[in-house]
Amino acid sequence: MNTLLFVDDEIQLLRILASSFRKKGYEVHTAFNGGEARKKLIKTKADIIFLDLKLPDTTGIDLLQEFVPLYPEKLFVIMTAYSDVESAVTAMKAGAFDYIVKPAKLDEMQVVIDKATEWLKMKRENVYLKETLQQIQSEGNVIGVSSSMKRIFEMVERAANTNATILLEGESGTGKSLIARMVHQLSEREKKPFISVNCAAIPEQLLESELFGYEKGSFTGAHSSRKGKFAAAHEGTIFLDEIGEIPPSLQGKLLQVIQEKSFMRLGSNTLEKVDVRIIAATNRDLKKRVEEGAFREDLYYRLNIVDIYVPPLRERKEDIPILIETFLEKNRTKYNKSFHLSSELRNILIDYDWPGNVRELENAVERAAVLCSGNQLSIDDFPPEIKHIKQKENQEIPDQWHPSLSLPEHLEQLEKQLILSALEQSSGQITGAARILSISKQRLLYKMNKYSIR
Repeated sequence: MNTLLFVDDEIQLLRILASSFRKKGYEVHTAFNGGEARKKLIKTKADIIFLDLKLPDTTGIDLLQEFVPLYPEKLFVIMTAYSDVESAVTAMKAGAFDYIVKPAKLDEMQVVIDKATEWLKMKRENVYLKETLQQIQSEGNVIGVSSSMKRIFEMVERAANTNATILLEGESGTGKSLIARMVHQLSEREKKPFISVNCAAIPEQLLESELFGYEKGSFTGAHSSRKGKFAAAHEGTIFLDEIGEIPPSLQGKLLQVIQEKSFMRLGSNTLEKVDVRIIAATNRDLKKRVEEGAFREDLYYRLNIVDIYVPPLRERKEDIPILIETFLEKNRTKYNKSFHLSSELRNILIDYDWPGNVRELENAVERAAVLCSGNQLSIDDFPPEIKHIKQKENQEIPDQWHPSLSLPEHLEQLEKQLILSALEQSSGQITGAARILSISKQRLLYKMNKYSIR
């Protein structure tokens, strides 16, 4: 639990607050004026500080203006009487996290403490993610802290300085092209060309001339000779993406390049020698394609000297937080804004399956950055399918009666689900959730305390 510091000139109030929150497990410190508050902040590790607006030797606003620059990692809450609400708004602008109107009820203070705790947790997670981002192995923008990604990094490191062909298998959007470039960057061919070819994006009738080049007059429109991608990649690396889409008529010629390191241009009878490292990638099941007769078995085994499977994001969810931070940092720089998101929203993104994998996640984060009205990203800024899935989960109501539960207990379960759903829709804002539920803020706070909703 976070450590609390209460600063107030009412000694009896300080005793009540200290006793109440210590019983809840908090470490609590108190100070009766500004001078004592300064000493306590130096001596203790208080995380959340409650400042009374009027103190014997100073004001809460003066302390706030002094403390916020000195302790950016701490959160400050102003306590004020009804007549001082305008001053409390001023304090919010000066950096206060929130304010409480006195006389404050303990459950209302608990709600503020819970909100502050969540905020501090989010800040600490962001710091941790940034530090991790600087420490993890990340070559060519390949990011991963999961055990599966670490194994991939180890395989890449061992295979990079060989000439063995590599086959990257996995769904679209998992980062296969980045891993191919990583292999090239870690190899002795690093300063030589890296040529990428998307075999699925080139029409079948043009693919041969694109890969191997052609001689002048070899077909209508060939007004001059042109070298192909293999010749352009000489002494470097060629990356054949979507290799499973290469037609059978070209597979024999590709096999020759792998085995003999030679090929003929379209329209030529002369063999050309080439020194090139071949990396291929596919989102298809090549073994199944071999069984169906759509892909040559000998070519498959020549490509599959080193086989690296890149798992989809749903199978390595521990990579999602660091990827989110990576893409947020990119958008912070791009849009010059300090974007951040709550732990609750981060958990929603972790739970989502991301059928488009890393590519979909990157696009979703940028979309949220573009649509975000301030610095705090909300679920509404992300693609609707993410929000709809979460809403569906929250709105699931048991379709059968549990004999162990009474009717009031069933109704309480339903009420709790509806409150959680409303809080999510309002990005954790109590006032917004109360409006959705058509109840007062005080009533909602009571219900949240009843169901231990933080």
